[in-house]
Amino acid sequence: MSILKRWPKRREFLAYYMLLVYSKRKSLETINAGEAADVLYLLTGSRRLAQRLLRTLVRQGYLKRVQPLVYSVRDLDEVLGDALGHYIASRLRRRGIEASYDPRRRLITVRDDAIECDKMNKMFRDLGYGVECLSEA
Repeated sequence: MSILKRWPKRREFLAYYMLLVYSKRKSLETINAGEAADVLYLLTGSRRLAQRLLRTLVRQGYLKRVQPLVYSVRDLDEVLGDALGHYIASRLRRRGIEASYDPRRRLITVRDDAIECDKMNKMFRDLGYGVECLSEA
């Protein structure tokens, strides 16, 4: 599963949102590719474009492949939460702090001194992220 490497284009985001609303209104855990393409056809006007847009949404991480041609639509909070976790880790790395993000555990691993790590831990805990501090010993 990939993460948001770039902000989605308007069509991509609205297509994702259409599938999210459709799956919630129909109480669907999963959606097959044909049904998703039918929903996206309303937006694109072309079956081929709808299928291409579906592939893009899978590649970008908005849809999770459950089985071949069967997808689950990831919740918006989950998608943006993963993007935020990766972004925070990348910003820490740019400041010279060794950091990585594990989306499964929603955990940011930081290799830094204890004082900075305690500050980060308090702040990130309020945001819903865990912080694992590894000393540089």
